[in-house]
Amino acid sequence: MFTVIFTEEAIDDLHIAIDYYTNISSQLGKRFIENFDKSSLELENIPFFQIRYDEMRVRKISKFPLLLHFTITENKIVIVHGVRFAKQNPENYPKI
Repeated sequence: MFTVIFTEEAIDDLHIAIDYYTNISSQLGKRFIENFDKSSLELENIPFFQIRYDEMRVRKISKFPLLLHFTITENKIVIVHGVRFAKQNPENYPKI
């Protein structure tokens, strides 16, 4: 089993996404949080998604157009570096 931690940048990204969906609808905001939690917990068991750039892997948040950008350390730690909209310019993706 892996430990999942979030950088400050990822936490800031998450708050932006929560605010975005909650401003549209409180129910949508709740659904986003539920799907985010589910996707994050799945990283504890199966974090080996395809490496997309540098050593960064990407996991889509179920039913939402957002991606978790993360790396895996040798100590079984998953570090989430960002939570970004899938259509965002790749130049704005988080860096290691």
